[in-house]
Amino acid sequence: MILGHINARESEAAYSKQIQRAIAYCRDTDVSGMEEGRYPQDGDDFIVLINQRRTGSREEKLPEVHREYAELQYMVSGREYMGFYPDRGDNEVLKDCLEEKDTLYYKENPGSGEVMLPLVPGSYGIFFPEDVHRPFCQVDGPEDIKKIVIKIRMSTL
Repeated sequence: MILGHINARESEAAYSKQIQRAIAYCRDTDVSGMEEGRYPQDGDDFIVLINQRRTGSREEKLPEVHREYAELQYMVSGREYMGFYPDRGDNEVLKDCLEEKDTLYYKENPGSGEVMLPLVPGSYGIFFPEDVHRPFCQVDGPEDIKKIVIKIRMSTL
C-alpha cells in the first residue's frame, strides 16, 4: 500500500511506469465535467473509474481486495477514511465477485489491525492484491465525495 499526495512528487520516480501514468492522469485531467462511470484507456489493462458517492459509517462499508488489478484511489473532492490492513490469509469471504469485478468482500475481522487512513483532496492510496481496504468511510459524518479510481492490471506493472 502506498499513501501519497499529488503534489509530493519526490518518490514517484521509484514507482512503475503504469503507476506514474496513473498519478499523472490524476494530476493532469480535469474530471469536473466527467460523469460517474468507467473509462477504459488501454482495453482492460488501465481502467479509469469516476466515483461519486456518499460516505457512511465504517460498519456499513465492507473490506475488499482485488486479485488481478492494483488500484489507485485519488480524492478529487470531499473527505473519507479508508480502512486498510494487510491480507494475511485469515479473512473469511463474505461475497466472491472476482469473476464479475475482481473483488472479494470480507467479513469483519476483529484481529486485522485495521487502521483508518484519511483521504482529502489531492491525496491518493494505491492498493495491491495483498492490501485489504474499506473505502467510503465517513470522517465527521456522511458527505458527498468524488474520486478517480484507476485499476491497473498487475501483469502490466
